[in-house]
Amino acid sequence: MEKLNVKTGRVLIYTIIAITAAVVLRQIGFLTEGPVEWACGILRSCIYIVMFLLWGVSVRRRLIQPQVRRYLTAVSLLMVFWMTMRTIRHLFTEDPWVLRSLWYMYYLPMLFIPLLALFVALSLGKPESFILPKPTRLLYLPAGALLLLVLTNDLHQLVFDFPDTALIWANDYSYGAGYLPVVGWELMCALTALITMIIKCRVPGSRRVMVLPFVPILLALIYGELYIFHHRLIEPFAADMTPVFCLLFASAFECCIKCGLIQTNTGYEKLFEIGTIGARITDEDYNTRYASANEAELSLEIMKEAEKGSVSLDKDTLLKSSPVRGGHVLWQEDISDITALLETLEENRKNIEESNSIEEENYRTKLKINTVREKNRLYDRLQEQTAGQIELIDGLLNRYEEEKDPEASRKLLARTGLIGTYIKRRGNLIFIEEKSEITDTSELAACLEESFAGLKIMDVDCALDIPEGEMIAVGDAVRVYDLFERAIETAVDDLRSVWMKSRVLEDAVVFYTEVETGKDLSQAAVQADSAVQEEGVWRFTLRIEKAGETA
Repeated sequence: MEKLNVKTGRVLIYTIIAITAAVVLRQIGFLTEGPVEWACGILRSCIYIVMFLLWGVSVRRRLIQPQVRRYLTAVSLLMVFWMTMRTIRHLFTEDPWVLRSLWYMYYLPMLFIPLLALFVALSLGKPESFILPKPTRLLYLPAGALLLLVLTNDLHQLVFDFPDTALIWANDYSYGAGYLPVVGWELMCALTALITMIIKCRVPGSRRVMVLPFVPILLALIYGELYIFHHRLIEPFAADMTPVFCLLFASAFECCIKCGLIQTNTGYEKLFEIGTIGARITDEDYNTRYASANEAELSLEIMKEAEKGSVSLDKDTLLKSSPVRGGHVLWQEDISDITALLETLEENRKNIEESNSIEEENYRTKLKINTVREKNRLYDRLQEQTAGQIELIDGLLNRYEEEKDPEASRKLLARTGLIGTYIKRRGNLIFIEEKSEITDTSELAACLEESFAGLKIMDVDCALDIPEGEMIAVGDAVRVYDLFERAIETAVDDLRSVWMKSRVLEDAVVFYTEVETGKDLSQAAVQADSAVQEEGVWRFTLRIEKAGETA
């Protein structure tokens, strides 16, 4: 629980003086009549109203949790409302109906202040962002219904029963059956709030209950019982129920605040005094408002420079700054451990750099060896899969060296280039397959376009139509390209035209290849899904599933 500091003690003294003045004014009013009695009543009411207003303003400034702040602000306003209704009833009107209506209005704060106290008790010890569950809002319904019952008492007299002969305002009334639920509601909310506070009012790590927060609530329950059933006992000194209840409820909430059950935005001086971090809070002109005991003296230039970023005060200390509402907070950060660690790391880095130079060189050598091995593996794979084409190129080059006819030599070179294109593009597909099992049809189209360019040099009519953007397996792209190459290599000596296109279905891409030649392409047909030969034209069909799934 917070110890009383100078400011808290001063507020307590002012409060006691104000309450004492109000009690003295009440006694003076009992001993006098006329304007003096009226003036004492006005001054007394103003004292209480100002006290409750100031308490509400203080609560809004001190409390952190928004929900509790709203509840206690509403409580302070209900107290002011209660005192205002009481003042008007006693000092400003004599009309019987108005007097009775103002008396009924007392029950607005009497019914809702205990309810709000219950809401505050349920919120005790909760984090700043805590919000009561929505079902708790249903508690407003019985409170509102009971208030309506009191306000309409003149129609049914279920709460207060007046004699038939009562023509003017008087205290000769009795309590009706409707008064029991009204009082029961007030007691239920107050007792529930009290029990909740008892459960929560414990010293952390101990079973000891903090008595202070619920002492005012017990006093309020005792006073209520005396007021209803033993009014004459308290009439000489505390017969005015309104300020007594308001003061007791406000005291209960203040006790919760002092015990730390209601989080407050106060205690900076104590925090800074006991804090181990060198820090200070300044106003916008960098005038120090709060400072810790170990805070170093700082010049105005250094504090302003800290706005832009951390400032090094010495080898082991950084000054940091952050804006807050109405000023700045500056704190020193001890980085001696970090500095020592950095020095150690730098020393270790140099040692590691020296000791790892040989290992780094070995790693680079191993990396080069592994790179060469990987290249050799890929080249071996390419050579294995294109061995027939390599052998064919070797034979064509030998024939080219022996050929004397320029036209025949040109055709041999064209055939060699066509096969070389296939080897190059086939290797490209192998390299792609090493990285990913799926490729775009545009890659296959690029392979075929380059091969078609070689065919055009050989005066072969060509046509290619393959849409891009469809994903197929690299292995399926190889199947299509190998089928094309097998057919071309077989028919190259008697090849008149080649036509190839594809059609995109919902789940597949169908490739159509048409080769006009007098050669027998039966061996190439084995690789196709279907092959038809008609009047010197071979037609091949190959269906490829999308996303690499082959039919």
